[in-house]
Amino acid sequence: MIDEFLSYVFQTDAEHDLFVNWLAYCLQNESEKPSWAPFFYSASKGTGKSTLCRVMTELFGEHNTAVQNNVDKLTQQFNATLLRSKLVICEETHLQQGSSKGNTIKTYITDPFILVEQKGKEQVRARNVTCFAFTSNFLPDWMEPGERRYAVFDVDHDGRAGGPDADAFAELVGRVHAFLDDPSNVARFYNALMSRELPTTFNAKSLNIADQATPIMKRLQETSRQTNLDQLEEYLNAEKLVVVPQDAVASYVREELNGNANQTRHLMNELRWIKSTVKWGGKDYARSIWARPGYTVDGGKIYGTGHEGTPIADYLDTTRMHGEIEVIQ
Repeated sequence: MIDEFLSYVFQTDAEHDLFVNWLAYCLQNESEKPSWAPFFYSASKGTGKSTLCRVMTELFGEHNTAVQNNVDKLTQQFNATLLRSKLVICEETHLQQGSSKGNTIKTYITDPFILVEQKGKEQVRARNVTCFAFTSNFLPDWMEPGERRYAVFDVDHDGRAGGPDADAFAELVGRVHAFLDDPSNVARFYNALMSRELPTTFNAKSLNIADQATPIMKRLQETSRQTNLDQLEEYLNAEKLVVVPQDAVASYVREELNGNANQTRHLMNELRWIKSTVKWGGKDYARSIWARPGYTVDGGKIYGTGHEGTPIADYLDTTRMHGEIEVIQ
């Protein structure tokens, strides 16, 4: 019964198995925690996300599960009750890119020890074995490129509310709830997961996005990468820059694109800029600098159209480009 429902909800066998293996791992290893969480997304309503949440709640037990709307209570000051639950389900999750709440959630998903606080008591450092699951009707385009803390599943299908198979899916959901109403059925399902042999390719501690990325994860990755690439190119073209220090590019990627310094090299390479390590400005040590296609730097000078030996230091003074993103408005 449950497998029939899961096979309907998940678009591929690989996604079905990834979730079921995660579920089995969490139940088989209650003293441990996975380092990534399932994120169920569908633009449509009536796709079974709430039923998925009930399935998980029944398996972990209502007293061991905390269900909340969004992440507000989870990220507030007094959250000890939530973080002492084995399973936390956040429904209708909607975050902003680079938000402090999003960073807090990342910590809870991955860190083995966290600070918890109850009203009227001091913060205490506690072992973190909580598992997390999220649902949303909003595309999680706030996730950073290469995000490995969430396995995103697109659970939209023809059985959605108003869809061509809505009646058949509603009947299936009704049977699932009736099945879960009987504790003996829940026990059978629990025992099946407890005896499930996990494949060697499954790793609850690290999500292999190269091999296990779902179709929507790949779509999010490509959209985010292309958006960042376009914004960076627009930034570099703002004042017709021909060279720019590595520190300035990294600062822009980090502060404006909510990326990390490791992305700088990949993005600049895609734009075909060339990186060099040279000395300039009277410094006795070399620094990294990027040159636009068609331009080179050598001996502390720039060579290319309009710049036949222009000292790097003079050019950077002219453009007010010294490694801080604030200099270009």
